Amino acid sequence: MKTIKDYIFATRPWSFPVSMMSVIVSAAYLYATGFSFTIWMALWATVGILLFHAAGNVLSDYVDFCKGVDRTDTYCPPTLTSGQFTKKEILTLGLILLAIACLNGLGLMLCSGWELLIFGAAGALLAVGYSWLKYHALGDVDITLEYGVIPALGTSFVLTGAVQWSVLWIVPAFITITNAVLHSNNTRDVVSDAVAHIYTLPMMIGKKASIILYDMMILLPYAWIVVCAIFGLIPWACIIAFVALPKAIANCRQMHRFNEAEDAINNLDEKTAQLQLVHALVLTITLIMSVIIEKIIL
Repeated sequence: MKTIKDYIFATRPWSFPVSMMSVIVSAAYLYATGFSFTIWMALWATVGILLFHAAGNVLSDYVDFCKGVDRTDTYCPPTLTSGQFTKKEILTLGLILLAIACLNGLGLMLCSGWELLIFGAAGALLAVGYSWLKYHALGDVDITLEYGVIPALGTSFVLTGAVQWSVLWIVPAFITITNAVLHSNNTRDVVSDAVAHIYTLPMMIGKKASIILYDMMILLPYAWIVVCAIFGLIPWACIIAFVALPKAIANCRQMHRFNEAEDAINNLDEKTAQLQLVHALVLTITLIMSVIIEKIIL
C-alpha cells in the first residue's frame, strides 16, 4: 500500500521553490514598485504554479522512464526505477495533478479575467512539453518561460488586473539560478542521456563550457541586481541578496570538481535548488522591507 507521503515524494517537492518563488518574487516586486493587491490572490497564484510544477515533474518522470533516460543505473528519482510505482500509476497521478491545476487556473481566471487563460494554457503546454524540449537542448528555454516570464506576467495580471511588463526587470535576478538547477542535472547525466539517445545542452557544448555556463548562471543575478539598482529599476536594498553569494560560490566550486570526478556533482541540482530558495527569499524580503522602511522614513 502506498502512503500519502509516497505520492508527495513522487512529485519531487524539493524542487517546488524553483516555481513558487517566481510568483512570490514577482509579487514582492510589484508591491515595491507601488502596486497594491490582496495577499490571498498572491497565495492562490502560488498554489496554481505549484500544481502545474508537480504535474510537470510527474509526467516528466513518466516520459523519462519510458524513453529509457531513467534507469536503475542512473541517478534519478526511484519512484519508477525501484518498482515503487507502476507506469500507469505515475501517468494517472500526473494527469490528475494537471487536471486539478487547470481547474484551479479556471477559478483564478474567473476572479481576474479571461486573459489569464493565455498564461495558463502556455504554462500547461510547457509543463507537458518539457521532456521533449529538454531532449532537444531546449530545456533552458522551457524553464525561462515556464518559471520566469510567464509566472511574472501572469502574476502581475492576477494581482493588478493588467499585464505589467515592468515586472520582467526582476526575472533575470533569479531565473538563471533556476536554470542552473536543470543545467547541473543535465551536466551530471551526459553519459546516461547519450545512452538514451537524447540531446541536452551540456552534450552540445561539452564539459568545460558546461562548467563555465553554470558559473555564469549562478553569478549573473548578482550582477543584474547591481545594474538594476544603479538605474533605479529596483531598490538598493536588494543588494542584501548578496548574503547568499558565499553559497553560490560554494556551488560553483563543486561544479568545478566535476573535472576531477564524475560523481562530484551528483547532488548539485538539489544544492542549486536550495540556493535558489535562499536567494529568492532574501530578494523577496528586501523588496518588501524597502517599502516599509521608506514609509517609516517619510
